[in-house]
Amino acid sequence: MPKAYKVTKRTVFFDKKNPKTVYSVAPVSYGVLTTEDAAQQIAAESSVTPGDVKNVLDRYAYYVKENLKKGYSIQLLGFGILNLRFIKAGTVKTEAEATAKLILGLVPGFNPSYKFINGKRVYDLIPDKVSLVKYSGGPAIVDDEQMNGETPSGNNPSGGSSTDDSGSGSDVTDPGTGEDEGGGGLGA
Repeated sequence: MPKAYKVTKRTVFFDKKNPKTVYSVAPVSYGVLTTEDAAQQIAAESSVTPGDVKNVLDRYAYYVKENLKKGYSIQLLGFGILNLRFIKAGTVKTEAEATAKLILGLVPGFNPSYKFINGKRVYDLIPDKVSLVKYSGGPAIVDDEQMNGETPSGNNPSGGSSTDDSGSGSDVTDPGTGEDEGGGGLGA
């Protein structure tokens, strides 16, 4: 199973007189599969209709949202645990000051399920074998956070695991901006 990556280029200013051009890589997605797509695929491999599968998936999404609203975390078998996280205003010096006023908002949180094998964390959602291919075609979907606002170019993987550093696009960033380190395993 291939996972495409795109080379990214950024200019980092350690100080105003010393800009540095740096290169990195970011994952590229070939598209988004919808609930309808999942329903079609599951129905093709089972004895239920796509409509029946979609109804179950829709009801499950409703169930998850309703129970998050009630204060539960939801364990999604083979995926991980879904919960609500706080966006906080910071910290305070005393316990008495630590009130709900520190909570600015809520965001969904997700902790992927994993197991330890030979002392290494292995995530259930990542296939055993993943080959990396350099992205080199037309339009594709790229995670904006990981691409730092750059626009992807290309559509088809080149079919190899090239490490060519020819960057495309550029961005100006502060040195404090971190890269998504990701996780999981890559197999040969």
